[in-house]
Amino acid sequence: MSELTASELQQEFEKNFAPWVQELDLAVAEAGDGRVMVVMRPGEQLVRAGGIVSGQALMAAADTAMVLAVFAACGAPVLCATVDMSTSFLKPATRVDLHISAEVTRLGRQMAFARAEITSSADDKLVVTASGTYAMPPR
Repeated sequence: MSELTASELQQEFEKNFAPWVQELDLAVAEAGDGRVMVVMRPGEQLVRAGGIVSGQALMAAADTAMVLAVFAACGAPVLCATVDMSTSFLKPATRVDLHISAEVTRLGRQMAFARAEITSSADDKLVVTASGTYAMPPR
């Protein structure tokens, strides 16, 4: 099985994800072995009162990074659907680059399990942790 590169995952993101998800301004920086590192540059449209990045945007970014990690683990883009996602918000995120690391913790024939962490480039502190379960057609 060949590995998808960061560039190939970025192309998949730009080609296959909904326009509103693309507005998260995610850039795949690294990929390999069921892991990805994604950079999020939150624009004004993602900020709520007080200059804080909205929780909904952070959840969508974590979910998207975990889906890209599933693609990386499978060696190709696969149909998958989020079955379950658990998110913990540890501190507010401001409009600085956010680094999202995501990895597949278990890949089965029809299910994948993943986790993600979002850190702030301002202080390298953890902002969000998330875990997700993804259903896939049998491989």
